[in-house]
Amino acid sequence: MKVYYEAYGCSQNIAETGMLAQSMGEIVSNPSEADIILIGTCVVIEHTEHRMLRRIEELKKFGNVVVYGCLPSARSELISKDVTTIRTWEFDRAHEILGLGSSPMNEIYMMDSVVTIPIANGCLGSCTYCLTRLARGRVRSRNEKWIISMVREAVARGAKEIRLSAQDTAAYGRDADVTLPELLNKISEIEGEFRVRVGMMEPREALRILDSLISAYTHEKIYKFLHLPVQSGDDEILKRMNRGYTVDDFIEIVNEFRKVHPNILISTDVIVGFPGESDESVNNTVDMLKKIRPEILNITRFSPRPKTPAYKWKRPSTNDVKRWSKWIGEIHSEIIKDINSKFVGQSLRVLVPQRGKRGNFVGRTNEYRPVILKNVDVGKFYDVRIVESRPTYLVGELIPS
Repeated sequence: MKVYYEAYGCSQNIAETGMLAQSMGEIVSNPSEADIILIGTCVVIEHTEHRMLRRIEELKKFGNVVVYGCLPSARSELISKDVTTIRTWEFDRAHEILGLGSSPMNEIYMMDSVVTIPIANGCLGSCTYCLTRLARGRVRSRNEKWIISMVREAVARGAKEIRLSAQDTAAYGRDADVTLPELLNKISEIEGEFRVRVGMMEPREALRILDSLISAYTHEKIYKFLHLPVQSGDDEILKRMNRGYTVDDFIEIVNEFRKVHPNILISTDVIVGFPGESDESVNNTVDMLKKIRPEILNITRFSPRPKTPAYKWKRPSTNDVKRWSKWIGEIHSEIIKDINSKFVGQSLRVLVPQRGKRGNFVGRTNEYRPVILKNVDVGKFYDVRIVESRPTYLVGELIPS
């Protein structure tokens, strides 16, 4: 059977959609060539939800459609009845629902030399704004032996970068007798030259395992990369969000990591315009960002989602939200410009796990900083000299051996 697929949203949803597509049959690049069409959906904000619904209707013109992901899990009432739906908690047995001979759990999802492995589904939070919690449910960790076997198989097939994904990787094992640091330690013992990128973890859960987590990061196979979404730098807004930690908690995690891994790359997220937000709370967020100086900042304007407590709460004016977003973005631009400029002239060791755009390649430092290169091979390590800095990446040249 020929399968065309599209995947949207987080790295976990993209990986699971790819694994499911591979289990369904031969992948083709055009929907007109396919016997069946698969779309992996996201509902994190209203705009994305509308986009998913439009795309489903467009794909139906080409034939039978299977809809996977957060849309059928959280907003099934919006999907027409003439498509097949697979909810996120049905992923492990999707082959039974679709009558397939192979399980998606047997598939390795590889792009260039990058393999993404979903280690858990769901989270332990109850954020007042989040629809993903409804779409993914409470955390259900995948079997440790399965994860280890997937990593071994991926490395045997030539994978150089292993991405561990989940809504909250720090919550891995909370429903089982294992922890994320223990998992990382076992993966680090696997033979082969590869790197591991740990996916997003919530501050609330990271605090619980902080010491052992920092220790697990000391292995050279673990990228010194920390995606820790703060969402707000104001404690009152964090309470309204029901995030389960304070600004000081967040700063403590970052500071403790930096004591042991001083060059660690920090990625965080901020929601702007949450109900109750004011100039004062936004100013607190800016102050916090100036303190921690994250290399990556994802700014999202609050999008009220049905079925969540914050859906009907009074929101700040659109003009204020635009003004705050612009201000935060400008502050972060200054931070990253200063950080990246200091790398110019430095010599660094990088892994090239994937191709980039326009014939370029993306190298990654030990801290997962992107370095754009030319004339290199995917899956190899190189010594490079940084010759230029840009807002979101560095530019490097090979050092002759």
